[in-house]
Amino acid sequence: MYRDQIRNLYRTNLNLSAEDSLLVFTDDEKEYLKELIGEFEEVGREFTHRVRSAVYPSTRTHGAEPPEGLWRLTFGDEAINELREKGLLNKILSKENYPQEEVVGILKEKAEDVPNVVVAFPYFSTTHTFFRKVLTESFGARYASMPLFDPTMFLTSMNVDWNYVAGLSREIAEMLTEAEWAHVKSDYGTDIEFSIKGRKGIADTGLFHRPGEFGNLPAGEAFTAPVEKEAYGKLVILYAPDRELERPITLKFIDGGVESIEGFEDYRYFIEDVFKRMPSARFIAEFGVGTNPKASRPDNILEAEKILGTIHIAIGDNHTFGGLNRVGFHTDYVVFKPTVLIGGKGWEKKLLLRGELQKI
Repeated sequence: MYRDQIRNLYRTNLNLSAEDSLLVFTDDEKEYLKELIGEFEEVGREFTHRVRSAVYPSTRTHGAEPPEGLWRLTFGDEAINELREKGLLNKILSKENYPQEEVVGILKEKAEDVPNVVVAFPYFSTTHTFFRKVLTESFGARYASMPLFDPTMFLTSMNVDWNYVAGLSREIAEMLTEAEWAHVKSDYGTDIEFSIKGRKGIADTGLFHRPGEFGNLPAGEAFTAPVEKEAYGKLVILYAPDRELERPITLKFIDGGVESIEGFEDYRYFIEDVFKRMPSARFIAEFGVGTNPKASRPDNILEAEKILGTIHIAIGDNHTFGGLNRVGFHTDYVVFKPTVLIGGKGWEKKLLLRGELQKI
């Protein structure tokens, strides 16, 4: 049903060729994703004969490492057996502290036939995982991450001028790299300041043609990892990752972490439970700016955070893109029609004014 769109994704976004080795995978959270993987695999074989695929049990959490079976499919039994024998695999999967250099060394020495192109569309995100990080940074894989993907996005936010999205994303990413702080406000109550000093801006362009390039599809943002313990103020949430909240809730930040939550909504209790199980999940993790003019859905975070004229702030894991926090949780929250100031020593710039991008 979506073969033409998948074909365009492989050709335009990933530049897939006969020399590439392709891995496509999803989880079993949604039936439509399990059905879609067959089309991804079949169309992939039009480009390369080296295609492997997997459907694994849902992790039920964004940012959790994928299960052992996918690691074996990706890196081979010999490498994963050695990680298990040395007591490293369980630490990786549970995001405990472990010597990353040793893990990378074992994988580089023992892994066989590692894919160099990955299309990941489990319902729960693998973007902020060591699995993704080692594939892109150590093996040069081109990695398209598509959590919460809905096939109708092929006709909207995926049907965009990718050169425009890439150019705007890179411009804003450069500004984030230069800036030392940001201040976000909205008419409905968000008012938060945080440090981004020394943190690199990253462009999610949607074009993954060179070794190691990764990002979301649909794409369209510039983002960075704020300094974990330097955020103050309040973030008013109107939407959970996949639904509109019945009533807004407010996260109050002190010293970079959520100190309290206000408002009565079921999603509040979900967040509080996450904080009880994973205390480090309460820290600010990401600041992003949407750059996709065809993105419009507010009730799906994959697309909502790409909407041109929005920003998003995440809590939880950010160690895979320049931060220091390693935890099995990462979730973004969109601020609609924000006013955003960024600045550094001796300068400041209004990036957005009530959702309108200002002249760059």
